Amino acid sequence: MKKLTLFAMMLLAASFAFAQDDEVDGSTLDQPVRRPVETPWEQVNTGDFTEPISYAPVRQADVMYYWTIWRIVDLREKVNHPLYFPTELKGTWKSLGQTIFDAIDFKNPERSADALPVYSDEMCTLPMTQEEILGNLSQSRVIADYDPETGEEIGEKEQIIEHEAKDIISYRIKEVWYFDKQYSTFKVQILELTPVIEYERLAANSSYEEEEEDAEAVAANKSTMRVGYIYYDELRPFLAKQEVFNMKNQAARLSFDDLITWKRDFSSLIYKESNVYDRDIEEYIANSRDQRIESERITEKLRTFEHDLWEF
Repeated sequence: MKKLTLFAMMLLAASFAFAQDDEVDGSTLDQPVRRPVETPWEQVNTGDFTEPISYAPVRQADVMYYWTIWRIVDLREKVNHPLYFPTELKGTWKSLGQTIFDAIDFKNPERSADALPVYSDEMCTLPMTQEEILGNLSQSRVIADYDPETGEEIGEKEQIIEHEAKDIISYRIKEVWYFDKQYSTFKVQILELTPVIEYERLAANSSYEEEEEDAEAVAANKSTMRVGYIYYDELRPFLAKQEVFNMKNQAARLSFDDLITWKRDFSSLIYKESNVYDRDIEEYIANSRDQRIESERITEKLRTFEHDLWEF
């Protein structure tokens, strides 16, 4: 009798274990037959990162120097590819642009209260409405309408193209470099981030397919547009929960918050610094080569300030 009871308990435990294996997150199958085949070992679910690490507290009286810098992060550079790829959703792996789009939740008619707000001004004081966000992320064009049978032009029609995360080609970042005498360190903190979308401007008398055939015409008609200004501290909780591809070691798992906020593992170019005229570099330097030299001069100025703080 004891043996039968023990055998029944073993069967019950085995059935419970198999039932647990069937409930696998991340599978697109209705009835998954096994866990996702990714590694020879059991992969722990990484979707639940902790909250973002808080900055060290800063008092205004401890800030002896600060300087505001504006940067552009070009996603076409190879070192910035972890921010751009994948262009299509791959399991739980998403690009930075798709992470931001999901956080904004602009396609949901009833946006949740914890959705990421987008602002229309650089100081992040004027939040945009959902209609304004949709207007920035879609483009309305008037193109020629043709008869499908005869191919004859019969008038014009409106075409609405929705921009996707893969259309984001760069990010504009505003950051502050400051010296904190309490910790005797020269620190940097990102204030706001702006995604920039590249799109093609079509002529009113041509179709999208026609202009796509002429690569030179398409390149000439490309234009850029800002999605809106995003307060970086409000974006960090979403970045901390999204894993990013580590180009050096996949076993060292990182979130976007780790990559951008703390490691600053991205390539960028300074296009503006604090100045009395509130001008970008391109507004007072026309040559692109000299613009880059000016950008490097600003970078060197920050390095020199930090170096001169110490005596050897």
